[in-house]
Amino acid sequence: MVFQYPCNAMRVLVIMGHPRVDSFCAALAQAYQRSAETDGHEVKSLILAELGFDPNVHHARIHEQPLEPDLVRARQEIEWAEHLTFVYPIWWGTMPALLKGFLDRMLLPGFAFEVRETDGGYAGLLHGKSAQLLTTMDTPPSLVKFVLRSPGHRAFSVATLGFCGIRPVRIRMFGPVRTSSVVQRIRWLGEAAGEAGRLKSGRLNGREATLDRVRVWLKAMRLQFYPMTWIAYTAGGALVVPLPALFSSPAYWAGYLVLFFIEVVTVFLNDVHDYRSDRENRHYGPFTGGSRVLVDGLLTLSELKRGAVVAALLAIASLAVLQAWSPAMPGANFALAGIALALGVGYTVPPAKLSYRGFGEVVVAFTHSLLVVQCGFVFLGGSFGSLQVWAIGAPLFLSVIPSITISGIPDREADQSAGKRTLAVRVGRTGALVIAMTATAASMLTVHAMSPWATDSKWPLIALGGMTLHGLILLHRLNKERKQAGRPRIDGLMALALSFIFWFAITPLF
Repeated sequence: MVFQYPCNAMRVLVIMGHPRVDSFCAALAQAYQRSAETDGHEVKSLILAELGFDPNVHHARIHEQPLEPDLVRARQEIEWAEHLTFVYPIWWGTMPALLKGFLDRMLLPGFAFEVRETDGGYAGLLHGKSAQLLTTMDTPPSLVKFVLRSPGHRAFSVATLGFCGIRPVRIRMFGPVRTSSVVQRIRWLGEAAGEAGRLKSGRLNGREATLDRVRVWLKAMRLQFYPMTWIAYTAGGALVVPLPALFSSPAYWAGYLVLFFIEVVTVFLNDVHDYRSDRENRHYGPFTGGSRVLVDGLLTLSELKRGAVVAALLAIASLAVLQAWSPAMPGANFALAGIALALGVGYTVPPAKLSYRGFGEVVVAFTHSLLVVQCGFVFLGGSFGSLQVWAIGAPLFLSVIPSITISGIPDREADQSAGKRTLAVRVGRTGALVIAMTATAASMLTVHAMSPWATDSKWPLIALGGMTLHGLILLHRLNKERKQAGRPRIDGLMALALSFIFWFAITPLF
């Protein structure tokens, strides 16, 4: 009879990090390895106590310190493995010096991670691998987990393995060992073997696969930008239904779901049609360069397109619910939702491709200010043409311009190569910063000019003071950036510009 290996058999490397080879950790490692081999996985082991290497880093440039032959072999086996299992004791809250020294010497730039020369950021290079931590301790595991909050485990799983791109990292604690009985230790050996049995489902088990899929779709949605839409929409609705009664209105929530799903459609299709630019972008960051789910191979083009279709259907369903609760005329709700969808889709999708024709910044500023404020106002029963909507929406429109304009600076080279005519491409880095400075000053002046029509009274002095101080700081930073040599990444400046917008959206609520 020929033994048939499972189709999801994995390459597993068991790393025993206890400095004594006759320890209980060694028994756990052996139990884990035997179980994995029985299930058809290909297993290799590294017993660190038997390797010959210097655990200390002597060179300032760590990659210049030659690897001993045993570390060269260890590196080859880590590259070979799809799953890494570390077995070690918890001493003083963390791993033994032997294992720490091994990691210090092994996880080198160019192998475990890379330093991006363009912006000084980091990227893990060990993606596609998972890990298991089997640890022993003399402290009750519940105390380590819930009281001490597992400091050693969190540092290893997140700051070390996660930093290098290894995920998920499963953790199993055994203890207290010092007071355990023979029966207890035998049971723990069986549990270690059971942990190996979890590999039958591959790198991710059912729950992990589901959570990973959810995480990828949430990344594709780029939720960091949605609060702006929600706050501006709420400001428009509050002109009709005062807070906090607004939050108990079904029409309010149905209307926001319409806008939410339209924004999902927009960002999904942006990733699809900006793929060339995103792929060539070397200076992407949390606010620029797309979600990266296509570039990193986390989702496919067809999956994102199907996601956009599902989001569009949910937007239509939410629009039907809105109409059932909204006091507005049907034509008004459908018209506003249609404009939002047309502008969102047309931002990058042919034949409109508004962002490729030089209208991208204006479209984003309009949809995230006047349009959503008008939606909130009309969905809740207001009428078109109200001065209150313009008094809130006009300064908000101008406040969005700085962030959306300078967001094109890191993307400029890639956008230009892809034929995308953003303001940063058309007028250059310096010109984009000048436009951002002009819009910042104009937004503050417009508030003072139009605030009498926003509510029954002008903006509170504390809000005007906060907005003015924030705006002056932003102007200073923009001007300083204008005078400096071009930097590939401007994440701090982007955060300052984005947070500036909230003064113009939140204050009208009160």
